[in-house]
Amino acid sequence: MSPAWTVLTLAGLGVLLALMGWAGRRHAAGLGAVPGMPAEMQQHRVAVLRRGATACLVVGVVFLALGVLSPLL
Repeated sequence: MSPAWTVLTLAGLGVLLALMGWAGRRHAAGLGAVPGMPAEMQQHRVAVLRRGATACLVVGVVFLALGVLSPLL
């Protein structure tokens, strides 16, 4: 694979994952709200969604950094 494709692939995946993680953290309360679910279960569900979104954001930043640094490696 040529260096340009490596940069574009890793950077593109990084941007998509970072945006997905950012949006997940921002909208976790709305995504975790289920009608009829007890309040403590909803809080737990929102916390799990935020944790997953944070992981997605971190992995996206790592992919983006690898994409930018891949020609140097």
